[in-house]
Amino acid sequence: MDVLNNPKYSYLIKKQPFYYKIFKTLFYYYSKVVFSLYTPVAVHGRENIPDGSFIICSNHNSHLDVALLSVATKKSYNQIAMLAAKDYFFDSWARRVSINMVMNLVPIDRKVDGVRKFSIQNTLSLSRAFMDFDKRNLIMFPEGTRGKPGVLLPFHLGAARFAVNLNKPILPAVIYGSHKVWPRGKIFFSWPRKIKVFILKPIYPNTFIKKDSPSNNDIKSAIKDMTHFLENQIKEKTKLLYG
Repeated sequence: MDVLNNPKYSYLIKKQPFYYKIFKTLFYYYSKVVFSLYTPVAVHGRENIPDGSFIICSNHNSHLDVALLSVATKKSYNQIAMLAAKDYFFDSWARRVSINMVMNLVPIDRKVDGVRKFSIQNTLSLSRAFMDFDKRNLIMFPEGTRGKPGVLLPFHLGAARFAVNLNKPILPAVIYGSHKVWPRGKIFFSWPRKIKVFILKPIYPNTFIKKDSPSNNDIKSAIKDMTHFLENQIKEKTKLLYG
């Protein structure tokens, strides 16, 4: 069965069921209340947000970061999605439904012996369909995991690879302070602290692809260059904030 015709993923491709939308909307406004009253968030650079779909990428130090990027860009949980391991989140009906009540997840298969059962092309197809409906967006953390505050891990190529294949810009962002509110390894929030989110200028794939008919090597080179540029943009701002 073509992945776009699989009813399991229909909520990613077209208008979402009402019960999905209502829970995501409620959770979004709950997040706004938290980031207004409990731990105030100052957002800089909203003028850099593109009119169309984008892939937002930032440093990653806390479980709060997804909610922060949603509120910072004024994109509700109906308008954003994240990649999630297919074997963990999608092969269990109960887990898939419960998580998707508050967050859109796009399946990506983890490699076993260098092979994915669910192809990366399927993931790209679902991502493209999701983003092309009502200008929706992806969140990706290029470090691949939560790191130490102020210390960036080397960026993976995934975000740039998706940007090039989907022809969508990357919107870089830098989060400062989420690690103080909900540190890694802690179950509960810490004391209220101020958080800052800096939204940088978008990075467009065509800036790195110089040819009208690029070869596979041209595309690979563009992905590497785009990743390097993204990493440097976020690293420079991180150094200014963390010292």
